[in-house]
Amino acid sequence: MKVRINGEDLDFSSLVSIAEFIIQRKIRPETVVVEHNGVILDRDKWESTMLKENDALEVLSFFGGG
Repeated sequence: MKVRINGEDLDFSSLVSIAEFIIQRKIRPETVVVEHNGVILDRDKWESTMLKENDALEVLSFFGGG
């Protein structure tokens, strides 16, 4: 199954939730916002939202500086 993540097509061999994807990529969940098919997804829905064929996901990181 192909999913576009941050502009790059990735292949997944099985269904994966957004929460599982975040964990697999070793992304700190408290530092990102996830846009799923053009909609900002509430963090409490990451576990129940499964990535599907042709989904688009943007994982946006926060960082500070001065």
